[in-house]
Amino acid sequence: MPTEQPLHPRPQLARERWTDLTGTWDFAYDDADRGLAERWQDRPECFDQKITVPFPPESSASGIGDPAPHTVLWYRRTFRIRAKERADGGVPKRFLLHFGAIDYRARVWVNGFLVCEHEGGHTPLKADITSALVAGEGDQTIVVRAEDQATDLTQPRGKQFWEEEP
Repeated sequence: MPTEQPLHPRPQLARERWTDLTGTWDFAYDDADRGLAERWQDRPECFDQKITVPFPPESSASGIGDPAPHTVLWYRRTFRIRAKERADGGVPKRFLLHFGAIDYRARVWVNGFLVCEHEGGHTPLKADITSALVAGEGDQTIVVRAEDQATDLTQPRGKQFWEEEP
C-alpha cells in the first residue's frame, strides 16, 4: 500500500508553522519585456491568466499548456498572515520566502518592495520578507518576474532545449 508523501518539500526541515504557496497564481507573459518599465509588480490588472504552480506554463498540468517559447513570465499571488503568527511571547518572528528554483533570472517583490534577485534556474533561493510585510492581518502580495533566454547558449540548462526538436 503506497504511503502518502508529506507536503513539505524537505520534511526533515519542516518547521512548526509554514505556508505552502503552491496552487493557483495570477500569471502573465511579457514577450515585449515591458513589465519592468511599466511596473507590473504594482499592477494586478496586467496578470490576465491563472497558472497552477509549481508547473511550468508549457505543461498542461499548469492549466496553460503553451509550448511556445516565452522569455519573460510574471507570477502574482496574495496570502494572509494572521496576527498571532507575527509574534511569539512578544518576540517578533521572521518570515522567510523559499523557492526551490525559478528559471533562470528572477526578481521577487513583496508588497511592491524588491526582496531578492537571483540567477541560476537550477538552484533554490530564499528571502527574508519580514520588513516588506503589511502590518496587521491584511493581504500580502508576492510578485515574481522570471526571465529565461531560450537561445542564450551561455546560460546553464537542465533538461530544457532551445530548439523546436531536441
